[in-house]
Amino acid sequence: MKASTARVRRVGIYVRISDDREGGGLGVKRQEDDCRLAAAALGWKVVEVYVDNDVTAADRRKKRKDYLRMLEDVKSGHIDAVISWHPDRLYRQPAELEDLIIIVEDHKTEIATVKAGDLDLSTPTGRLVARMLGAIAKYEVEHKQERILRKVEELVSAGAIHNGGHRPFGYTRLYDGEGPRRKVLGEVLNEEEVPYIREWAARALGGEKMHSLVMDAISKGVKTTTGRDWTHQAMRYMLMSARISGRKEHRGVIKGRAVWPAIISIEDSDMLRALLSERSEEWRAEHGDRDSTALKYPLSGLVRCTCRVPHVVGEPCECTERGRPHKKMRTGQRGDKDMPIYTCKRDGGGCGGRTIQIPDLEPLIEKLLFAHMEEIEVVAEEDPDDPRPKLEAKLARWEKRKGELEDELLDGDRPAREIQDAIDKLNGRMADARKQAAEYGVKANLLDISAAELQKAWKDYSVPRKQSTYRGLIREILIHPATRPFNVWNPDRIEIFWR
Repeated sequence: MKASTARVRRVGIYVRISDDREGGGLGVKRQEDDCRLAAAALGWKVVEVYVDNDVTAADRRKKRKDYLRMLEDVKSGHIDAVISWHPDRLYRQPAELEDLIIIVEDHKTEIATVKAGDLDLSTPTGRLVARMLGAIAKYEVEHKQERILRKVEELVSAGAIHNGGHRPFGYTRLYDGEGPRRKVLGEVLNEEEVPYIREWAARALGGEKMHSLVMDAISKGVKTTTGRDWTHQAMRYMLMSARISGRKEHRGVIKGRAVWPAIISIEDSDMLRALLSERSEEWRAEHGDRDSTALKYPLSGLVRCTCRVPHVVGEPCECTERGRPHKKMRTGQRGDKDMPIYTCKRDGGGCGGRTIQIPDLEPLIEKLLFAHMEEIEVVAEEDPDDPRPKLEAKLARWEKRKGELEDELLDGDRPAREIQDAIDKLNGRMADARKQAAEYGVKANLLDISAAELQKAWKDYSVPRKQSTYRGLIREILIHPATRPFNVWNPDRIEIFWR
Protein backbone atom coordinates (compact mmCIF):
# COMPACT_ATOMS: atom_id res chain seq x y z
CA MET A 1 0.00 0.00 0.00
CA LYS A 2 1.82 3.18 -1.16
CA ALA A 3 1.32 6.60 0.40
CA SER A 4 -0.66 9.04 -1.73
CA THR A 5 1.11 12.17 -3.02
CA ALA A 6 -2.16 13.87 -4.00
CA ARG A 7 -4.36 15.99 -1.75
CA VAL A 8 -5.58 14.47 1.50
CA ARG A 9 -8.40 12.09 0.77
CA ARG A 10 -11.65 12.15 2.73
CA VAL A 11 -12.04 8.46 3.37
CA GLY A 12 -14.93 6.34 4.45
CA ILE A 13 -14.21 3.06 6.22
CA TYR A 14 -16.53 0.19 5.29
CA VAL A 15 -16.69 -2.83 7.61
CA ARG A 16 -18.94 -5.87 7.43
CA ILE A 17 -19.29 -9.29 8.99
CA SER A 18 -21.83 -11.86 7.82
CA ASP A 19 -22.37 -13.75 11.04
CA ASP A 20 -21.69 -12.01 14.35
CA ARG A 21 -21.64 -15.08 16.58
CA GLU A 22 -19.73 -13.26 19.33
CA GLY A 23 -22.32 -10.53 19.61
CA GLY A 24 -21.57 -6.89 20.40
CA GLY A 25 -19.96 -6.12 17.03
CA LEU A 26 -16.46 -7.16 18.08
CA GLY A 27 -15.64 -8.50 14.60
CA VAL A 28 -16.43 -5.25 12.79
CA LYS A 29 -14.59 -3.31 15.51
CA ARG A 30 -11.39 -5.25 14.75
CA GLN A 31 -11.82 -4.51 11.03
CA GLU A 32 -12.30 -0.82 11.77
CA ASP A 33 -9.13 -0.65 13.88
CA ASP A 34 -7.07 -2.20 11.05
CA CYS A 35 -8.63 0.16 8.49
CA ARG A 36 -7.82 3.23 10.63
CA LEU A 37 -4.19 2.16 10.78
CA ALA A 38 -4.17 1.77 6.98
CA ALA A 39 -5.73 5.22 6.51
CA ALA A 40 -3.09 6.79 8.78
CA ALA A 41 -0.31 5.12 6.76
CA LEU A 42 -1.77 6.58 3.57
CA GLY A 43 -2.24 10.02 5.08
CA TRP A 44 -6.01 9.90 4.53
CA LYS A 45 -8.54 11.56 6.82
CA VAL A 46 -11.33 9.30 8.08
CA VAL A 47 -14.63 11.22 7.92
CA GLU A 48 -17.17 8.38 8.08
CA VAL A 49 -17.44 4.75 9.17
CA TYR A 50 -20.02 2.49 7.52
CA VAL A 51 -20.98 -0.64 9.47
CA ASP A 52 -23.05 -3.60 8.25
CA ASN A 53 -22.82 -5.96 11.21
CA ASP A 54 -24.28 -9.45 10.95
CA VAL A 55 -25.27 -8.81 7.30
CA THR A 56 -24.43 -11.12 4.41
CA ALA A 57 -23.31 -9.92 0.97
CA ALA A 58 -24.03 -13.30 -0.63
CA ASP A 59 -27.69 -12.52 -1.30
CA ARG A 60 -28.44 -9.36 -3.30
CA ARG A 61 -32.06 -9.45 -2.14
CA LYS A 62 -30.89 -8.54 1.38
CA LYS A 63 -30.03 -4.85 1.39
CA ARG A 64 -26.86 -3.64 3.09
CA LYS A 65 -28.02 -0.28 4.40
CA ASP A 66 -24.64 1.24 5.24
CA TYR A 67 -23.07 -0.01 1.99
CA LEU A 68 -25.82 1.79 0.06
CA ARG A 69 -25.32 4.87 2.25
CA MET A 70 -21.59 4.77 1.43
CA LEU A 71 -22.29 4.69 -2.32
CA GLU A 72 -24.60 7.72 -1.97
CA ASP A 73 -21.85 9.59 -0.07
CA VAL A 74 -19.41 8.78 -2.91
CA LYS A 75 -21.88 10.20 -5.43
CA SER A 76 -22.47 13.34 -3.36
CA GLY A 77 -18.71 13.95 -2.84
CA HIS A 78 -18.87 13.57 0.95
CA ILE A 79 -16.07 10.97 0.62
CA ASP A 80 -13.61 10.43 -2.23
CA ALA A 81 -11.89 7.24 -1.00
CA VAL A 82 -12.93 3.96 0.59
CA ILE A 83 -10.96 1.59 2.81
CA SER A 84 -12.14 -1.90 3.61
CA TRP A 85 -10.49 -4.84 5.37
CA HIS A 86 -10.72 -7.12 2.28
CA PRO A 87 -12.40 -6.86 -1.15
CA ASP A 88 -14.93 -9.55 -0.18
CA ARG A 89 -16.19 -7.19 2.56
CA LEU A 90 -17.25 -4.80 -0.22
CA TYR A 91 -18.70 -7.26 -2.73
CA ARG A 92 -19.31 -10.99 -3.20
CA GLN A 93 -21.53 -10.83 -6.27
CA PRO A 94 -20.16 -10.02 -9.76
CA ALA A 95 -23.16 -7.78 -10.43
CA GLU A 96 -22.37 -5.70 -7.33
CA LEU A 97 -18.77 -5.28 -8.50
CA GLU A 98 -19.90 -3.98 -11.91
CA ASP A 99 -22.13 -1.39 -10.19
CA LEU A 100 -19.21 -0.36 -7.97
CA ILE A 101 -16.89 -0.01 -10.99
CA ILE A 102 -19.28 2.43 -12.68
CA ILE A 103 -19.62 4.60 -9.54
CA VAL A 104 -15.86 4.60 -8.85
CA GLU A 105 -15.00 5.56 -12.45
CA ASP A 106 -17.61 8.34 -12.56
CA HIS A 107 -16.43 9.93 -9.30
CA LYS A 108 -12.67 9.16 -9.40
CA THR A 109 -12.82 7.30 -6.11
CA GLU A 110 -9.82 5.46 -4.70
CA ILE A 111 -10.28 2.09 -3.00
CA ALA A 112 -7.79 0.48 -0.66
CA THR A 113 -7.94 -2.70 1.41
CA VAL A 114 -5.93 -3.88 4.38
CA LYS A 115 -5.35 -7.43 3.12
CA ALA A 116 -5.22 -7.03 -0.67
CA GLY A 117 -3.78 -3.52 -1.19
CA ASP A 118 -5.22 -0.95 -3.59
CA LEU A 119 -8.04 -1.79 -5.99
CA ASP A 120 -7.49 0.31 -9.11
CA LEU A 121 -10.85 0.00 -10.86
CA SER A 122 -9.92 2.68 -13.41
CA THR A 123 -7.66 0.36 -15.45
CA PRO A 124 -8.42 -2.87 -17.34
CA THR A 125 -5.81 -4.76 -15.30
CA GLY A 126 -7.19 -3.49 -12.01
CA ARG A 127 -10.73 -4.43 -13.03
CA LEU A 128 -9.50 -7.89 -14.11
CA VAL A 129 -7.92 -8.47 -10.69
CA ALA A 130 -11.10 -7.26 -8.95
CA ARG A 131 -13.24 -9.56 -11.07
CA MET A 132 -10.99 -12.52 -10.35
CA LEU A 133 -11.24 -11.81 -6.62
CA GLY A 134 -15.01 -11.52 -7.04
CA ALA A 135 -15.20 -14.86 -8.86
CA ILE A 136 -13.28 -16.50 -6.01
CA ALA A 137 -15.62 -14.90 -3.45
CA LYS A 138 -18.65 -16.08 -5.45
CA TYR A 139 -17.25 -19.63 -5.50
CA GLU A 140 -16.75 -19.51 -1.71
CA VAL A 141 -20.36 -18.35 -1.23
CA GLU A 142 -21.79 -21.13 -3.38
CA HIS A 143 -19.59 -23.75 -1.72
CA LYS A 144 -20.68 -22.52 1.71
CA GLN A 145 -24.33 -22.70 0.65
CA GLU A 146 -23.81 -26.32 -0.40
CA ARG A 147 -22.37 -27.15 3.01
CA ILE A 148 -25.25 -25.39 4.78
CA LEU A 149 -27.88 -27.24 2.72
CA ARG A 150 -26.15 -30.54 3.45
CA LYS A 151 -26.14 -29.70 7.16
CA VAL A 152 -29.86 -28.88 7.00
CA GLU A 153 -30.53 -32.26 5.34
CA GLU A 154 -28.63 -34.00 8.14
CA LEU A 155 -30.62 -32.14 10.81
CA VAL A 156 -33.89 -32.99 9.06
CA SER A 157 -32.97 -36.68 8.76
CA ALA A 158 -31.96 -36.81 12.44
CA GLY A 159 -35.04 -34.89 13.62
CA ALA A 160 -32.66 -32.41 15.24
CA ILE A 161 -33.17 -28.77 16.23
CA HIS A 162 -32.09 -26.00 13.88
CA ASN A 163 -30.00 -23.32 15.53
CA GLY A 164 -32.00 -20.36 14.23
CA GLY A 165 -35.46 -18.90 14.48
CA HIS A 166 -37.67 -17.86 17.38
CA ARG A 167 -38.33 -20.12 20.32
CA PRO A 168 -41.36 -22.26 19.50
CA PHE A 169 -44.41 -21.75 21.71
CA GLY A 170 -44.75 -24.58 24.23
CA TYR A 171 -41.02 -25.24 24.55
CA THR A 172 -38.12 -23.87 26.60
CA ARG A 173 -34.75 -23.91 24.85
CA LEU A 174 -31.50 -24.92 26.51
CA TYR A 175 -28.50 -22.95 25.26
CA ASP A 176 -24.72 -23.16 25.27
CA GLY A 177 -23.24 -19.69 25.76
CA GLU A 178 -24.76 -16.23 25.58
CA GLY A 179 -25.85 -13.80 22.89
CA PRO A 180 -28.12 -14.12 19.83
CA ARG A 181 -25.87 -16.73 18.14
CA ARG A 182 -25.61 -19.13 21.07
CA LYS A 183 -26.00 -22.80 20.26
CA VAL A 184 -29.25 -24.61 21.00
CA LEU A 185 -28.56 -27.74 23.04
CA GLY A 186 -32.13 -28.98 23.29
CA GLU A 187 -35.75 -28.21 24.15
CA VAL A 188 -37.97 -29.16 27.08
CA LEU A 189 -41.68 -28.57 27.63
CA ASN A 190 -42.69 -25.15 28.88
CA GLU A 191 -45.09 -25.95 31.71
CA GLU A 192 -46.85 -22.57 31.50
CA GLU A 193 -47.55 -22.73 27.74
CA VAL A 194 -48.21 -26.45 27.18
CA PRO A 195 -51.71 -26.42 28.80
CA TYR A 196 -52.82 -23.70 26.39
CA ILE A 197 -51.72 -25.75 23.35
CA ARG A 198 -53.56 -28.84 24.60
CA GLU A 199 -56.70 -26.85 25.35
CA TRP A 200 -56.69 -25.04 21.97
CA ALA A 201 -56.01 -28.30 20.13
CA ALA A 202 -58.92 -30.04 21.86
CA ARG A 203 -61.25 -27.14 21.10
CA ALA A 204 -60.15 -27.02 17.44
CA LEU A 205 -60.75 -30.78 17.17
CA GLY A 206 -64.22 -30.14 18.54
CA GLY A 207 -64.90 -27.83 15.60
CA GLU A 208 -64.24 -24.47 17.25
CA LYS A 209 -63.06 -21.75 14.88
CA MET A 210 -59.65 -20.11 14.95
CA HIS A 211 -61.20 -16.74 15.72
CA SER A 212 -62.64 -17.83 19.07
CA LEU A 213 -59.32 -19.47 20.02
CA VAL A 214 -57.42 -16.29 19.13
CA MET A 215 -59.85 -14.13 21.11
CA ASP A 216 -59.50 -16.52 24.05
CA ALA A 217 -55.71 -16.20 23.96
CA ILE A 218 -55.91 -12.39 23.77
CA SER A 219 -58.46 -12.15 26.60
CA LYS A 220 -56.20 -14.28 28.83
CA GLY A 221 -53.14 -12.16 27.98
CA VAL A 222 -51.27 -15.09 26.39
CA LYS A 223 -48.56 -13.82 24.01
CA THR A 224 -46.56 -15.51 21.26
CA THR A 225 -42.84 -16.06 21.87
CA THR A 226 -42.13 -12.76 20.09
CA GLY A 227 -44.28 -10.91 22.63
CA ARG A 228 -47.15 -10.20 20.23
CA ASP A 229 -50.86 -10.99 20.37
CA TRP A 230 -51.99 -14.17 18.68
CA THR A 231 -53.45 -13.90 15.17
CA HIS A 232 -55.54 -16.27 13.04
CA GLN A 233 -52.45 -17.14 10.97
CA ALA A 234 -50.16 -17.71 13.99
CA MET A 235 -52.71 -19.90 15.80
CA ARG A 236 -53.41 -22.00 12.70
CA TYR A 237 -49.68 -22.41 11.93
CA MET A 238 -48.93 -23.55 15.48
CA LEU A 239 -51.81 -26.06 15.67
CA MET A 240 -51.07 -27.46 12.19
CA SER A 241 -47.37 -27.87 12.90
CA ALA A 242 -46.17 -31.45 13.30
CA ARG A 243 -43.68 -30.08 15.84
CA ILE A 244 -46.21 -30.13 18.70
CA SER A 245 -46.62 -33.89 18.17
CA GLY A 246 -42.85 -34.43 18.51
CA ARG A 247 -42.20 -34.83 14.77
CA LYS A 248 -39.78 -33.13 12.39
CA GLU A 249 -41.39 -31.25 9.50
CA HIS A 250 -39.48 -29.73 6.57
CA ARG A 251 -41.17 -27.69 3.84
CA GLY A 252 -44.58 -29.10 4.75
CA VAL A 253 -43.45 -32.75 4.71
CA ILE A 254 -43.21 -34.77 7.93
CA LYS A 255 -39.81 -36.50 8.06
CA GLY A 256 -40.21 -38.57 11.22
CA ARG A 257 -39.71 -38.40 14.98
CA ALA A 258 -37.86 -35.43 16.42
CA VAL A 259 -35.54 -35.08 19.41
CA TRP A 260 -37.93 -32.79 21.33
CA PRO A 261 -40.91 -34.08 23.38
CA ALA A 262 -44.49 -34.19 22.08
CA ILE A 263 -47.27 -31.98 23.46
CA ILE A 264 -50.21 -33.73 21.76
CA SER A 265 -50.55 -37.19 20.22
CA ILE A 266 -49.67 -37.96 16.61
CA GLU A 267 -53.29 -39.02 15.98
CA ASP A 268 -54.63 -35.67 17.22
CA SER A 269 -51.98 -33.81 15.23
CA ASP A 270 -52.94 -35.59 11.99
CA MET A 271 -56.61 -34.82 12.65
CA LEU A 272 -55.82 -31.15 13.25
CA ARG A 273 -53.75 -30.90 10.09
CA ALA A 274 -56.54 -32.40 8.00
CA LEU A 275 -59.35 -30.36 9.57
CA LEU A 276 -57.57 -27.00 9.64
CA SER A 277 -56.35 -27.40 6.08
CA GLU A 278 -59.94 -27.87 4.91
CA ARG A 279 -61.24 -25.00 7.04
CA SER A 280 -58.52 -22.70 5.76
CA GLU A 281 -59.60 -23.34 2.16
CA GLU A 282 -63.22 -22.64 3.12
CA TRP A 283 -62.20 -19.44 4.91
CA ARG A 284 -60.19 -18.07 1.97
CA ALA A 285 -62.98 -18.89 -0.48
CA GLU A 286 -65.54 -17.10 1.66
CA HIS A 287 -63.61 -14.21 3.25
CA GLY A 288 -60.45 -13.64 1.20
CA ASP A 289 -57.98 -11.73 3.37
CA ARG A 290 -60.56 -10.02 5.61
CA ASP A 291 -60.33 -10.45 9.36
CA SER A 292 -63.06 -12.38 11.10
CA THR A 293 -65.71 -10.55 13.08
CA ALA A 294 -66.91 -11.77 16.45
CA LEU A 295 -69.51 -14.50 16.06
CA LYS A 296 -72.80 -13.88 17.82
CA TYR A 297 -74.81 -16.76 16.42
CA PRO A 298 -74.07 -20.52 16.64
CA LEU A 299 -75.12 -21.27 13.05
CA SER A 300 -72.89 -18.67 11.40
CA GLY A 301 -71.00 -20.14 8.46
CA LEU A 302 -73.38 -23.08 8.00
CA VAL A 303 -76.47 -21.30 6.65
CA ARG A 304 -76.47 -21.14 2.85
CA CYS A 305 -78.72 -19.98 0.04
CA THR A 306 -79.65 -22.19 -2.92
CA CYS A 307 -79.76 -19.27 -5.38
CA ARG A 308 -76.59 -20.39 -7.18
CA VAL A 309 -77.45 -24.09 -7.46
CA PRO A 310 -81.18 -24.64 -6.85
CA HIS A 311 -82.41 -28.18 -6.26
CA VAL A 312 -85.50 -29.99 -5.04
CA VAL A 313 -85.85 -30.36 -1.27
CA GLY A 314 -84.98 -33.89 -0.20
CA GLU A 315 -83.05 -34.69 -3.38
CA PRO A 316 -79.25 -35.24 -3.33
CA CYS A 317 -77.37 -31.97 -3.66
CA GLU A 318 -75.06 -31.87 -6.70
CA CYS A 319 -73.57 -28.43 -6.04
CA THR A 320 -70.05 -29.71 -5.38
CA GLU A 321 -69.96 -31.83 -8.52
CA ARG A 322 -71.23 -28.89 -10.55
CA GLY A 323 -68.44 -26.68 -9.19
CA ARG A 324 -70.70 -23.97 -7.76
CA PRO A 325 -71.09 -24.31 -4.00
CA HIS A 326 -74.05 -22.71 -2.28
CA LYS A 327 -73.59 -19.12 -1.19
CA LYS A 328 -73.07 -18.59 2.55
CA MET A 329 -75.62 -16.24 4.09
CA ARG A 330 -74.48 -13.47 6.41
CA THR A 331 -76.07 -12.05 9.52
CA GLY A 332 -77.92 -8.75 9.37
CA GLN A 333 -81.03 -6.88 10.55
CA ARG A 334 -84.46 -6.63 9.01
CA GLY A 335 -85.17 -3.19 7.69
CA ASP A 336 -88.71 -2.92 9.02
CA LYS A 337 -88.05 -4.05 12.62
CA ASP A 338 -85.33 -5.00 15.09
CA MET A 339 -84.94 -8.63 14.03
CA PRO A 340 -81.65 -10.51 13.38
CA ILE A 341 -81.67 -12.42 10.11
CA TYR A 342 -79.48 -14.44 7.78
CA THR A 343 -79.46 -12.81 4.35
CA CYS A 344 -77.91 -13.67 0.99
CA LYS A 345 -76.19 -10.34 0.36
CA ARG A 346 -75.76 -9.10 -3.17
CA ASP A 347 -72.41 -7.41 -2.42
CA GLY A 348 -70.96 -10.84 -1.69
CA GLY A 349 -72.18 -12.33 -4.96
CA GLY A 350 -75.54 -13.54 -3.63
CA CYS A 351 -79.07 -13.02 -4.87
CA GLY A 352 -79.75 -10.11 -2.50
CA GLY A 353 -83.30 -11.22 -1.79
CA ARG A 354 -83.46 -14.35 0.36
CA THR A 355 -83.63 -13.99 4.14
CA ILE A 356 -84.62 -16.05 7.17
CA GLN A 357 -85.19 -14.89 10.75
CA ILE A 358 -82.65 -16.19 13.27
CA PRO A 359 -85.14 -16.50 16.19
CA ASP A 360 -87.20 -18.85 14.00
CA LEU A 361 -84.26 -20.85 12.62
CA GLU A 362 -82.21 -21.55 15.77
CA PRO A 363 -84.90 -23.39 17.81
CA LEU A 364 -85.72 -25.61 14.82
CA ILE A 365 -82.07 -26.58 14.26
CA GLU A 366 -81.64 -27.30 17.99
CA LYS A 367 -84.65 -29.63 17.92
CA LEU A 368 -83.36 -31.40 14.79
CA LEU A 369 -79.88 -31.68 16.35
CA PHE A 370 -81.16 -33.49 19.44
CA ALA A 371 -83.28 -35.83 17.29
CA HIS A 372 -80.28 -36.57 15.06
CA MET A 373 -78.14 -37.35 18.13
CA GLU A 374 -80.73 -39.89 19.27
CA GLU A 375 -80.73 -41.54 15.83
CA ILE A 376 -76.92 -41.73 15.87
CA GLU A 377 -76.99 -43.44 19.28
CA VAL A 378 -79.29 -46.16 17.93
CA VAL A 379 -77.12 -46.68 14.82
CA ALA A 380 -73.95 -46.77 16.93
CA GLU A 381 -75.40 -49.57 19.06
CA GLU A 382 -76.29 -51.61 15.95
CA ASP A 383 -73.08 -50.82 14.01
CA PRO A 384 -70.26 -49.85 16.39
CA ASP A 385 -67.50 -50.18 13.75
CA ASP A 386 -64.97 -47.36 13.73
CA PRO A 387 -63.74 -46.72 10.14
CA ARG A 388 -60.44 -45.21 11.30
CA PRO A 389 -58.46 -48.49 11.61
CA LYS A 390 -59.30 -49.33 7.98
CA LEU A 391 -58.33 -45.83 6.91
CA GLU A 392 -55.05 -46.08 8.84
CA ALA A 393 -54.29 -49.41 7.13
CA LYS A 394 -54.92 -47.81 3.74
CA LEU A 395 -52.69 -44.87 4.64
CA ALA A 396 -49.88 -47.24 5.68
CA ARG A 397 -50.10 -49.09 2.34
CA TRP A 398 -50.16 -45.86 0.37
CA GLU A 399 -47.22 -44.43 2.33
CA LYS A 400 -45.20 -47.57 1.50
CA ARG A 401 -46.17 -47.34 -2.17
CA LYS A 402 -45.29 -43.64 -2.25
CA GLY A 403 -41.82 -44.46 -0.91
CA GLU A 404 -41.35 -47.09 -3.62
CA LEU A 405 -42.38 -44.58 -6.30
CA GLU A 406 -39.97 -41.98 -4.93
CA ASP A 407 -37.17 -44.56 -5.15
CA GLU A 408 -38.18 -45.26 -8.78
CA LEU A 409 -38.05 -41.54 -9.46
CA LEU A 410 -34.44 -41.45 -8.26
CA ASP A 411 -33.50 -44.57 -10.26
CA GLY A 412 -34.80 -43.04 -13.48
CA ASP A 413 -35.99 -46.34 -14.99
CA ARG A 414 -39.42 -44.92 -15.87
CA PRO A 415 -40.48 -41.51 -17.21
CA ALA A 416 -40.40 -38.97 -14.35
CA ARG A 417 -43.74 -37.44 -15.36
CA GLU A 418 -45.47 -40.82 -15.17
CA ILE A 419 -44.09 -41.52 -11.67
CA GLN A 420 -44.87 -37.99 -10.42
CA ASP A 421 -48.48 -38.31 -11.63
CA ALA A 422 -48.81 -41.53 -9.63
CA ILE A 423 -47.33 -39.82 -6.54
CA ASP A 424 -49.72 -36.87 -6.91
CA LYS A 425 -52.68 -39.26 -7.19
CA LEU A 426 -51.56 -41.07 -4.02
CA ASN A 427 -51.17 -37.76 -2.20
CA GLY A 428 -54.76 -36.89 -3.10
CA ARG A 429 -56.06 -40.22 -1.83
CA MET A 430 -54.07 -39.90 1.38
CA ALA A 431 -55.38 -36.37 1.98
CA ASP A 432 -58.98 -37.58 1.53
CA ALA A 433 -58.39 -40.51 3.92
CA ARG A 434 -56.91 -38.25 6.58
CA LYS A 435 -59.82 -35.86 6.19
CA GLN A 436 -62.33 -38.71 6.64
CA ALA A 437 -60.51 -39.98 9.72
CA ALA A 438 -60.35 -36.47 11.17
CA GLU A 439 -64.06 -35.82 10.58
CA TYR A 440 -64.99 -39.13 12.18
CA GLY A 441 -62.72 -38.32 15.13
CA VAL A 442 -64.47 -34.97 15.67
CA LYS A 443 -67.84 -36.66 15.41
CA ALA A 444 -66.77 -39.40 17.85
CA ASN A 445 -65.63 -36.78 20.36
CA LEU A 446 -68.99 -35.02 20.13
CA LEU A 447 -70.86 -38.29 20.63
CA ASP A 448 -69.17 -38.96 23.95
CA ILE A 449 -72.15 -37.13 25.45
CA SER A 450 -75.65 -38.60 25.07
CA ALA A 451 -78.52 -36.77 23.38
CA ALA A 452 -80.27 -36.35 26.72
CA GLU A 453 -77.15 -34.97 28.39
CA LEU A 454 -76.50 -32.62 25.49
CA GLN A 455 -80.07 -31.29 25.58
CA LYS A 456 -79.81 -30.67 29.33
CA ALA A 457 -76.43 -28.88 29.08
CA TRP A 458 -77.16 -26.99 25.85
CA LYS A 459 -78.48 -23.82 27.49
CA ASP A 460 -75.17 -23.40 29.35
CA TYR A 461 -73.01 -23.86 26.24
CA SER A 462 -71.15 -20.79 24.96
CA VAL A 463 -71.66 -19.68 21.36
CA PRO A 464 -68.26 -21.10 20.25
CA ARG A 465 -69.05 -24.45 21.88
CA LYS A 466 -72.50 -24.61 20.27
CA GLN A 467 -70.97 -23.69 16.95
CA SER A 468 -68.27 -26.36 17.24
CA THR A 469 -70.98 -28.95 17.96
CA TYR A 470 -72.95 -27.88 14.89
CA ARG A 471 -69.87 -27.82 12.67
CA GLY A 472 -68.86 -31.29 13.81
CA LEU A 473 -72.21 -32.79 12.80
CA ILE A 474 -73.59 -30.52 10.04
CA ARG A 475 -72.04 -29.88 6.64
CA GLU A 476 -74.49 -27.16 5.58
CA ILE A 477 -78.00 -25.81 6.20
CA LEU A 478 -79.79 -24.86 2.98
CA ILE A 479 -82.43 -22.16 2.85
CA HIS A 480 -84.90 -22.62 -0.01
CA PRO A 481 -87.15 -19.87 -1.47
CA ALA A 482 -90.07 -18.62 0.61
CA THR A 483 -93.59 -19.73 -0.36
CA ARG A 484 -96.98 -18.07 0.07
CA PRO A 485 -97.94 -16.67 2.49
CA PHE A 486 -94.50 -15.08 2.68
CA ASN A 487 -94.98 -13.64 6.17
CA VAL A 488 -95.60 -17.05 7.76
CA TRP A 489 -92.75 -19.18 9.17
CA ASN A 490 -92.33 -22.30 7.05
CA PRO A 491 -89.88 -24.92 8.42
CA ASP A 492 -90.08 -26.84 5.13
CA ARG A 493 -87.73 -24.23 3.64
CA ILE A 494 -84.92 -25.65 5.77
CA GLU A 495 -82.79 -28.58 4.62
CA ILE A 496 -79.87 -29.99 6.65
CA PHE A 497 -77.01 -32.04 5.24
CA TRP A 498 -75.44 -34.01 8.10
CA ARG A 499 -71.85 -35.17 8.15
